[in-house]
Amino acid sequence: MTVTAVRPQAVEGFGNLAPPRLCMEWPWHENAPVPGPLPVTQCWGWLFVPDGRCLILIDTRRRLPMLPGGTVETQDIDPAQTLQREAHEEAHLTLGPMHYLGYLHDTTSAAYSGIGACARVRLAGAITHIEPSAPDPATGDTMVRLLATPHHIVELFGWGKQGRQQADAAIRAATVLWNYPIAPPSTDIQQVPLEGLRP
Repeated sequence: MTVTAVRPQAVEGFGNLAPPRLCMEWPWHENAPVPGPLPVTQCWGWLFVPDGRCLILIDTRRRLPMLPGGTVETQDIDPAQTLQREAHEEAHLTLGPMHYLGYLHDTTSAAYSGIGACARVRLAGAITHIEPSAPDPATGDTMVRLLATPHHIVELFGWGKQGRQQADAAIRAATVLWNYPIAPPSTDIQQVPLEGLRP
């Protein structure tokens, strides 16, 4: 496949990335089910291609790096459906198997109008197809799609220890469940071609 290398701390065309968000301060609960009273407001995915890298998105308007996924909507039967829907709308991905990794305990839920504490679920998933780049039908924005090792993603996002714990859990799932290799640390961050690719 043909990909274009980019710098770890900036993306060509709009300069440096936005500062890290507060999620690295939320407690990470690996493999633990979300407690019943805690509402699940969000699901993001560590989504792998077969060489052990994950796909991330750059919101070019806000210069914000993120994992695919988004807010749980009333029509979603579970967080996995949220991830499938958002990954298709934002990143134009087709996903195969998914695996629950755990959740972040957002103690204030400031991004959700102060509803109180909530859970932000994390899944690992296997990408089967990356379709051509196109605007998100919900926002009209076209995301930049990058492939990077999970630990490069933690560095790019500025997520620290909690992010490394998430990345390690995702790597374990990908290697055990789908027999994906661990991508070498020297692997460059690369941009997905606009025409997409089939991993």
